[in-house]
Amino acid sequence: MSAGRGVVSGETEWLRDAWTLLRKDVRAELRTKTAVSAVGVFAFASLLLMGLATVTLKDVLGHNPILNKDFLAWTNDSKMGLLWTLLCFAAFAGLSHSFVHEEETGTVMALRLTTTANAVYAGKLAFNVLLLIGVALVVTPFYMLLTGMQSGPLLVFVTTMLSGCVGLGGAATIVAALAAKARGSGALFGAIGLPMITVFLLLLLNAARTLYNAEAVPLHYVKDVGGLLSYGILLIAASAFTFRFVWED
Repeated sequence: MSAGRGVVSGETEWLRDAWTLLRKDVRAELRTKTAVSAVGVFAFASLLLMGLATVTLKDVLGHNPILNKDFLAWTNDSKMGLLWTLLCFAAFAGLSHSFVHEEETGTVMALRLTTTANAVYAGKLAFNVLLLIGVALVVTPFYMLLTGMQSGPLLVFVTTMLSGCVGLGGAATIVAALAAKARGSGALFGAIGLPMITVFLLLLLNAARTLYNAEAVPLHYVKDVGGLLSYGILLIAASAFTFRFVWED
């Protein structure tokens, strides 16, 4: 019985530490607004630039001289791909300092002495994912108005967006930890994260094509959108397993 109580107590302490770290990051962000400003300004500046450069990005027929046929210049799945490219760059611009901040303020040693590596990773991951979801909630409606992108089946659309935030947040968190350990800059953050983001975007585009396929059946949604979510969960699981080697080294 004592061993069982010890396991429960350890799990409770781990969750409590992660929650404490999440609250600390939220309070610091509300005070400084560093990440929100970086992600938000980049995202809305990109939207404004797209509006000025392309006017509306509406569906305009173009002619392909190679295939000798007309095609839609902007389909819904290509618009979603562009939206997530924008969100990826915004995330890299704003989340690259999630661990560098701890190094700069000298709180790394205190966290190592008082908090387990898994709790630190969970707290940082939760903050990054919540921030991305918040930014996506604000940016996506504006983007849909600007480009005319449709939502498709609403439940599948919401699941795809949430799955994308989970995968992107997982990639950004572990890459930020690696960049901080290497005393890296934003450029290093992008270089390390490129392989993860490439796979993420490929899976996202595959899910987007299924989302906007009028002939798709529920099994297709489960396979492609579920594949995107599975990648995010797998990435988080692998990152949680390896994070302590990065954090404690």
